[in-house]
Amino acid sequence: MRKLIISYLSKTSRIGWLLLIVMLQLLFMYAFRGLFPFSVEKISALSNGMGIPDTQMFYTWPQLQNMFQHYGPEGREMYLRLQWIDMVYPLVYSTLLASLLYLVYKKTRLENMIFVPFVAALFDYAENILLRISILSFPNMREGIVRIAGPVTFFKWLLLFFAFFLLLFGFIWRMAHHWFNKKQAGR
Repeated sequence: MRKLIISYLSKTSRIGWLLLIVMLQLLFMYAFRGLFPFSVEKISALSNGMGIPDTQMFYTWPQLQNMFQHYGPEGREMYLRLQWIDMVYPLVYSTLLASLLYLVYKKTRLENMIFVPFVAALFDYAENILLRISILSFPNMREGIVRIAGPVTFFKWLLLFFAFFLLLFGFIWRMAHHWFNKKQAGR
């Protein structure tokens, strides 16, 4: 499986593929922000600014119950539609992040860090499933499901922040390494 993913990333980290993935990322961001009649903004407007649980760092059962209550029937239906888009989106953002990490960390001791975005995407998929179960069972949501969903969302964000940190750190490290080697060659 490792070889298959590395082979995939060696292809997706090429400039043409990267540009395509960046365009897909931008398209998804635009879709979430207003392209469809069931965007995050429209759900927020219906719920007096409650937003969606996917963008929260963490939530509890009472918070999620309150959020879904504020959505009303129309907002809950919009959220269910929005979730269909969110079933594809983790593949896009994780491929983009992993491809960029691959460019920075390939053939180094930290090469395994390229898998962090994919682990975050797995948490995102678990979050989507748990939130779908919760909203479909609203107002009779199972507290146990939400007790799992909140931490799953937290770990998704934690891993994504870590992936961004790795990308920033790796970029700075590569630039410093390049600058040092260039300076050494000039002596």
